[in-house]
Amino acid sequence: MKRIFILAMLALSMHAMAQHDHDEHDQQGEHQTAHGKHKIAFYSGFTHIPSAFYEHETHEESTGKWVPTIGVDYYYSLNRKWDLGVIADVELDSYYIRTDNHDELERNNVVVLSAVGKYKPTHRIGLIAGPGVEWEIKKHDTETFFVLKTGVEYEVAIENGWELTPVFTYDFKEEYSAYAFGITIGKRF
Repeated sequence: MKRIFILAMLALSMHAMAQHDHDEHDQQGEHQTAHGKHKIAFYSGFTHIPSAFYEHETHEESTGKWVPTIGVDYYYSLNRKWDLGVIADVELDSYYIRTDNHDELERNNVVVLSAVGKYKPTHRIGLIAGPGVEWEIKKHDTETFFVLKTGVEYEVAIENGWELTPVFTYDFKEEYSAYAFGITIGKRF
């Protein structure tokens, strides 16, 4: 119920902010043009892994685990509607998952690297999708998984090419899935 409330509040606030989009459309286009086609952004947020369980020894299923996540995004603007980019995120914790063949697998400091396309139906809202891969840091026998990253973001221009962007992503992973809420601070150049 709490998740539904949060998603509803997010949708209502995006709708309210979208009403201002029409008036500011020309300003945002000028913002992107004046400050360049490249954007680099630093991400901070939390990833929820619904299928994760906390204790390996007790084998107790849980309702998932929230994991702190940091990352770096790079985008290149093709035009006002389309960007191409790379998203690199690191989940800063460990957890266990159950694979499709019922094995328990420990995941520790997971890295997700994705090549994405971003479609902007309005000048502030971006819809993200693209393939990627997941692996673990500092582990020689790590299992890698295919990832399909999807998401939505809301870009807010600050000034001098700086942007603040709330982001929601959902990663469809080969063995399990995860979703994340966070915010990026980025610079166009």
